[in-house]
Amino acid sequence: MKLSGVDGVPPQEAFEPVLSDHLLVIHLTPQPVRVFERADGYSGEGVAHQGDINLFSAGDMSFCRWEKDLSFIRLDLPLALTNHVAAEMELPNGSAIDFGRHIRLRDDRVVHLAQWLMADLKEGEPGGKLYTESLIRMLSVHLLQRYGTVAERKTSASQRLVRKQLEGALDYIHAHLEQEISLGALAAAAHVSSSHLVRLFREAMGLPPHQYVLQERIRKAQQLLLGGNAIHDVAVTLGFSDQSHLHRHFKRIIGVTPREFLRQSR
Repeated sequence: MKLSGVDGVPPQEAFEPVLSDHLLVIHLTPQPVRVFERADGYSGEGVAHQGDINLFSAGDMSFCRWEKDLSFIRLDLPLALTNHVAAEMELPNGSAIDFGRHIRLRDDRVVHLAQWLMADLKEGEPGGKLYTESLIRMLSVHLLQRYGTVAERKTSASQRLVRKQLEGALDYIHAHLEQEISLGALAAAAHVSSSHLVRLFREAMGLPPHQYVLQERIRKAQQLLLGGNAIHDVAVTLGFSDQSHLHRHFKRIIGVTPREFLRQSR
């Protein structure tokens, strides 16, 4: 098991295409922080509060972008550990444990156990190996009982192939946000057919390619507006037909108009 606590990480992106272990992240920042997160079957923007938990299964994709300094505890649970505890709990053999994908989950027991583990680590493990292993097992049992399900095993080769295809599409989108993006060009970047790309995107991101592109263009619009660009210029730069077109989608996705967004940001 790998455990780390990080304080005040500046705004950035963290992307792991294929997690080798189950991943648990607990937000510790005292003030709310706006984040954009992606995982298999999920893509969305929200606000992370102190005590919020993200839980991902091994083999999943994990992406997070945050706008203010972020503090968190990160805990990587090896498959060997959860499989061993699952066997002790007499879960079916020959199956993979899946914790699902949980974004901004609330679970006080998980937070307390992780904090006790973190405190023990910082103090040089004064409780000894038995105390540490007991906390790890308690956490594993709780996660398995509350969130664990038995899933069919996926081959690591097929997982890597899907992630590589998705990465190709995402890289192309981010490199061409200010240009017209066709489904054919996007499929070519991912080295899959257009129909397969749409299915792949829906399964991994939770929305079709065109909606994701629009979402990312609105995010880019926020950055350009905060950088001092005029609303009309931002609309032209990002390929919106006119300012009202940008206005309509901006309000639908962000919840306020571009002018209201600028006013709130001052």
